[in-house]
Amino acid sequence: MMSMEKTIIKYKKGLKLNDPVLIVGLPGIGNVGKLVAEHLIREFKAERIATVYSPHFPHEVFMMKNGCLRLVSNRFYLIKRKGKQDIVVLTGDAQAISPEGQYEVSHKIVKFFKEKLNGSFIYTIGGYNVSGSVVASPKVFGNATSKKTIADFAKDDVLFGKAHTVIIGAAGLMLAFAKMEKIEGVCLMGESTFFDMDPAAAKAVLQMLTKRLGMKIDTTHMDAMIKKTAKTLKELEKQLSGTAQIPAPGSEGLKPSYIR
Repeated sequence: MMSMEKTIIKYKKGLKLNDPVLIVGLPGIGNVGKLVAEHLIREFKAERIATVYSPHFPHEVFMMKNGCLRLVSNRFYLIKRKGKQDIVVLTGDAQAISPEGQYEVSHKIVKFFKEKLNGSFIYTIGGYNVSGSVVASPKVFGNATSKKTIADFAKDDVLFGKAHTVIIGAAGLMLAFAKMEKIEGVCLMGESTFFDMDPAAAKAVLQMLTKRLGMKIDTTHMDAMIKKTAKTLKELEKQLSGTAQIPAPGSEGLKPSYIR
């Protein structure tokens, strides 16, 4: 019987990975990370190789279409690449809901990636809102574990030193623990609005990320989401017409939000 007194990771035994990198895309601002992770999993038909369970996740279960139940979890998926570094994608239903839980779960995941998967590099993906305005052409902001990694990613037009708030949650903590474990990593943040889902910000990160990793990606599904979001925004603007206005790019708007 599985104990749930602490965070556990159930994984397939006998995994043989080629110098894998980890891409972490969990729910957060604009769900940017989750959108990126789910797109990669869908496009490359990634195989689930591990599941994270924790008492620090929300105390709820999902009702399945077949009438069964399942626990809230985070899940690792594997994209095998012949002759290239394998890619492990982590996504899930939620992040830990307490500071103690965030520390435990994040540290457990980094240790698992290092010790069980022999991983070499971690990408965490999140959203970052600069002005509270609607963003037409999202930029990609970054923070990294070392100056060497910063210099490397700056060549790909990732903006470092421009985001000055804090990174709350797994996107920041996992990199802090990665640094302690002597694993290089970078947090890539798509410039996002305050929408629950921001596919435009996710696409900006996805394109940079896949180019970096030498992956060809079809963004048709995400493009459809972007069009749907734009349509919803126009309808919202019509509803608000004469009563409230969505801030224009560059104007004073909502205050910058945290990243995760």
